[in-house]
Order: sequence, then C-alpha cells, then structure tokens
Amino acid sequence: MNERDQFRRAAIGQGVPEDEAARFAELIRFQIHAWQREEGVHVGRRGGRPRLPVGTPWPTCSEGCPLPFLLRLDCAALPRVPGLALPADGTLLFFLDPESAMDACGIEAEQEYARVVYVPAGAETTEGECVAPAGTDAELSLAPEHEMYAAVQAELPDWLDRSENWLSATQIQLVRDMPHLKQMSALLEQLWPERNWWLPQDVFIGGYTISAQDPPEVIMVDPERERQARSLPRAEQMVALYEERQRVMREWVPLAQFGVPDEEFVNARFLIRHDDLAAGRFDRALSFCEFTE
Repeated sequence: MNERDQFRRAAIGQGVPEDEAARFAELIRFQIHAWQREEGVHVGRRGGRPRLPVGTPWPTCSEGCPLPFLLRLDCAALPRVPGLALPADGTLLFFLDPESAMDACGIEAEQEYARVVYVPAGAETTEGECVAPAGTDAELSLAPEHEMYAAVQAELPDWLDRSENWLSATQIQLVRDMPHLKQMSALLEQLWPERNWWLPQDVFIGGYTISAQDPPEVIMVDPERERQARSLPRAEQMVALYEERQRVMREWVPLAQFGVPDEEFVNARFLIRHDDLAAGRFDRALSFCEFTE
C-alpha cells in the first residue's frame, strides 16, 4: 500500500465517501523534502566537488566555461513516493549557471547553462576537475558543502486556498464536489505534517512546482492549443486553459527545486517528463531558473 492508498483508506475510515476521497487523493502530490538538519535519511549533498565517471568531462556551456555544480542526490537513499519513478540506485548531479540561464532568451537557450548527469551505481568515478577555456580569466568557485537529509511530505495545489473568483469552472466544480475538503486537508496534515522549510537551503524532489511568478507549466503549454483556448468565450476559455495546463502537469514532474547559493532571490528548478524519468533519460530534463523579485 503506497501513501495515496494510505490516505484513501484513512479518509474512508473517517466517513468520507469513497469517490470523494479518491478525487481528493488525485490532487495529492508526494514529494521528497531534503534539508540540512540531521533528521530523516541522508540523501546527498549540496555544493562541493562532484565525482564524475572516469573519462567524463565537467559539463560546460558552448563556450567551454564550466557550469557550477550545485547538488548531488543518492538515488538508493531517496524515499520512494507514488508517481516518481526515480532510479533505484546511482547518483544524480545537478549543474547550473544561474546568471547565464536567466539571461538566456527562451527555454531552449537556457538549457545550454544547465545539466543533469546520472552516474550509474558501480561506475568508476573520480573527483571532477573543471578547467576554464584558454585565454579567459574565468574562475569557478565551488558552492559551500552541506549534507542533506530527507523525508516524504504531501502537497496539494495552491489553488485550493483561493476564492472562487480566481478559479476556473472546472476547479469550482471540483471543490463543490468535495464537501469534506477541510476534513481531508486536516487528515493529510495529520498523516504527513508539513515541516518548516526555507528554499535557499532546502531541496524538493517531486511535488508541485515552486513559483513566485508564472510556473513552468504555463510556459510549456502548447501554443496552438493556447491560441484556440483564448478564442473561446471567457467561461470556456478558463476551462480550456486549465485543462491544457493540467495536461502539462500530468506529463512533467519537478526533478529538483532549490535556492541557488549566494543568490538570495534565485531558484533552480529542473523538470522532467514522467516517461523520460522512468527511462533514465536525464539529458532531457529542462531548467527553469527563476528570479523571484
């Protein structure tokens, strides 16, 4: 029995109708929350120097400048959660040049300054060495090292807390079809209490995207579908736009979200399609670096 099944069973045990509990459970996204406090299981490290497979160069942009290394996740140690097909073992390494990524024009251009490297279990590795291009004075400083510990948390979409004036007709109907919403929200908090978090130091794997402005799901909608939706009367338009964003959210999942060291208002966000995650195609992960001010 996974966490979602555990919630459904507990809700039904409190008298919530089975179909209502199932609707609410579909909104839950389980995430792995990692922090520096020695609570939970040790799952990796922020900063420092990565260990790369022998013969694998330090990732660089097209000009040869090395990308800063920010995070290592040990897949075998990560808790298992529903809907997140992480590798059973091996290591995930995250590289990002936040300043260049935010200056890039468009999603495709940003990927030149971000990389996710998967190191299979048992691979012979060596401490990574980065070398600046000849004729440049570029110098890469290593991010401060912090060991990371993690546990599972449950998350709901933030729109559940909004008034109906800000919801689409689909969302309004969904809320009205859940008369036990407050009771189920309280149960979720009881089963998986929310921990205090601070994005500049913590890391989130899975769950919903963390966004101060437009979330990646808005950026990634299909332009033609969005154009067609905006040609509809307002009520139908809201439904069509909501459904298109839901389609994107079903296809993609946050692989890692965290604050960038020494950049108070910059968040790193790496997303990947569920099928690419399951197949281990980490070269297809996308970066959506965000300036929050």
